[in-house]
Amino acid sequence: MRNKIYSGWIFIDKPEGKTSFDIIRHIKKILKIKKIGHSGTLDPIASGILGIGIGEATKSIPFFSKRKEYKFEITFGKSKDTDDISGKTTKTSEIIPTIEQISNCLNEFIGSISQVPPNYSAVKVNGRRAYKLARNDINFELKEKKIEIYNLQCTGQVSPYTFSFIADCSSGTYIRSLARDIGIKLNTLGYISYLRRTKLGKITEKDIILVDKFSELVHIGDHFELMHSIQDVLDDIQAVRLDKEFSQKFQNGLTFDYCNKKVFLKPIVIFSETKFLGIGEINKGNLQPVRVFNV
Repeated sequence: MRNKIYSGWIFIDKPEGKTSFDIIRHIKKILKIKKIGHSGTLDPIASGILGIGIGEATKSIPFFSKRKEYKFEITFGKSKDTDDISGKTTKTSEIIPTIEQISNCLNEFIGSISQVPPNYSAVKVNGRRAYKLARNDINFELKEKKIEIYNLQCTGQVSPYTFSFIADCSSGTYIRSLARDIGIKLNTLGYISYLRRTKLGKITEKDIILVDKFSELVHIGDHFELMHSIQDVLDDIQAVRLDKEFSQKFQNGLTFDYCNKKVFLKPIVIFSETKFLGIGEINKGNLQPVRVFNV
């Protein structure tokens, strides 16, 4: 029964100044559980939606929606070694773009693009984290990575040097790199001065709770209603419902012949006639379990 109670997703409004792992450690401590993970880190300066998988839900982390939305601000005229407000100023520029100039250049960042992560990131270089190398002034180069930006808009001017933006993008996108690259494209410099994740898949800000409020609800035992089911966060994936015989085979981890003329994408969510079973994939007419959930 304990396993069922503690299997699901919660969505915390991470405050600025805390790391994602600070929040994970706190949730782990107050719930007194060991099996816990997250759907993607947020920088310490960032706030917003942090998805936390509990119990069996940790198995669904690789299949969580890869689409995210951020609201952020870029301050132009300076570069920072971290590409955000927390870093040291490395260069300055007197060029401050107009909203029109900014908006005209943003189309070049929409679509499938290549992006170099910030030096202060968790990317590994020969087995070592890039940010650790950067802190020790060790020279290194990071490789470009492909990302997808679905929409990018400048939404206003906050101050003479700072402008607000909204981005709809794929998992793995570094907004700090985006700010840096937009600055370069405009023949100036730029860094992130504000960053907030406002969507994670279908999860929006109306679905999140402050960590202190969540702690209060845990104390009185009223936090269960805040938990999202595993299948709830997978509802953008194609689903198949199996009969009793096939359900038993799937739960036993067996690959079996599944003749169906319908074309299936990978992965697929698997249900029995009465409940959620897990995640599988179909290859050459055979259904193969990828993750079997005990919920």
